[in-house]
Parts: sequence; C-alpha cells; structure tokens
Amino acid sequence: MTTLDPARLRAYLTRVGIDAPARAERDALDALIAAQLAAIPFENIDPLLRRPVAIDADSVFDKLVTRARGGYCFELNTLLAAALEALGFRVTPLAARVRWQVPPDRLTLQTHMLLRVEAAHRSYIVDVGFGGPTPDRALPLDGERDDTRPYRLAAVPASAATGAYPAFDLEARGDGGWRQVYRFDLAPQHWLDFVPRNWYVATHPDSIFLRRLMVARTEGSTRLTLGDGEFAARAADGSVQRERLADAQAVLDVLDTRFGIVLDAASRAGLAQALPALLAGGRPA
Repeated sequence: MTTLDPARLRAYLTRVGIDAPARAERDALDALIAAQLAAIPFENIDPLLRRPVAIDADSVFDKLVTRARGGYCFELNTLLAAALEALGFRVTPLAARVRWQVPPDRLTLQTHMLLRVEAAHRSYIVDVGFGGPTPDRALPLDGERDDTRPYRLAAVPASAATGAYPAFDLEARGDGGWRQVYRFDLAPQHWLDFVPRNWYVATHPDSIFLRRLMVARTEGSTRLTLGDGEFAARAADGSVQRERLADAQAVLDVLDTRFGIVLDAASRAGLAQALPALLAGGRPA
C-alpha cells in the first residue's frame, strides 16, 4: 500500500493537530485515532451531489488534507492507513458487511473498509470511517474486552462464519443494550478490490449515500452527527441533545461551524440546491 512521504506526513499531522509519536505503540495509535476523528469529519457530500469519489492515495490526500474536506470509510481509513504505515505501524485492510439499522434476515454487501493494525506485538481493529457509531480507540483482537466502553468486538461462532478466517461483530452499546454495527472477518483485502466497492456506494441508486446527507465528527468526548436536518450531540454518558435545523442555510452554517467542512463555491451552491428536498423528506434532484 502507499504510505505518506515525509512532507505529506507533516501536512497530515498538522491537519489533525498532533505531533508524530515516538514509538508505534497502543497509546500513540489511540491518540492518532482521536485526532483524526476530531479534525477530519465523515461526510458524503460528493456522492449526494452525484460527483465521482476517487480513493487513490493522491486524491484522498488532496481532498482530506489539502482541501480540508471530509470523506467516508474508503477515504478516511485509506488516509489513516497511509499515515500509520509512515509512522511504523503495520496495517492490513479488511472488509465488513454493514448491519447497523439493517433487518437481521437481510444480507448486505462488503461495502465497508476497516483496518487491522499491529502495534507492539498486538493486533487491533481500527476504524475512523463508519460515521455516527465509530469506535473512539483501537479494539484489541486478542479477546480483551471492556464492556464499560461504548464499543466492543464479539467473536462470531464458527458455525455462523461464512469463510475460513475468524469473524467478529463490532457492537455499540445503546439504550436497548448492545447493537450490531457490522460483521467482518480477518481475510486480508487488496486495495484494488475497494475500487468497485467504492463505485457502488458512491453511484448506485440504492446507496444511502445518494439519498441522505450524513456527517459526523468527534468534539471532545461528544460525537456530533447530522442526518439531513437532524443535528445531534451524543455525550460519553449516552445522553443526546437533538436539534432540528430549520432550513438549508442553517445546515450549511452547522457544516461550517461544528464540522469544519470547507466547501468550494460550486459544492456549496449544489448542496444548497439539494437541501430543501432532503429537509422535506424527499430525494435530491
């Protein structure tokens, strides 16, 4: 995979507001995860506006670092992986089937990218690209589990796994207990194989990325989310403050002030045009 050269690594670290760690260890990994979740938001504005999304290393760096935009899993995790490799971590891309808000009997495609990261002789799952329910730290694969935290990994029984590799569920704690976010196994993925997956989520008419504005960012211990006109701030204790944004201008203001998304004039105009239908419960033109 492609790593960041020294100049780009410095630019990335400046973008996320953190110094280069001295060693490739667990604490440094968690610090990098937290920094990127705070500085680079999840967002799907380009697919919503029917614009192509390139996930090669140069395009991702230009969009997320140079142009101060956000992105989704194929962009956010590609960038983090390149930075981690440059900092001495060993990274393997993995693929997951999304189960969040999906009926139990519905099979889904492997349309999500996550990362397996080796740090100080331990293996972790790392993901900065799911959106709202995104783990705020690395999750160890060796069975260690802290159920007081909002996210955990649950091993999938061999009888329920579909491949030769061990499988796991990422689960999030909510008001009704633990909820499945996605299922993945440890089969290493080729970066090239994410290209058609990205094409699907960015262009297929059934993709939610073409039907709904979705934005998320971490602010301190609070996870901020925006779904069309529904703005929410979920605190670490699980409490949620919600606000219904009145109009397109209010949404654009929140994207700027709370999510730090820098839109060029064309993107801002296109989104302003699409938002009235979204806020009314329809689909963008």
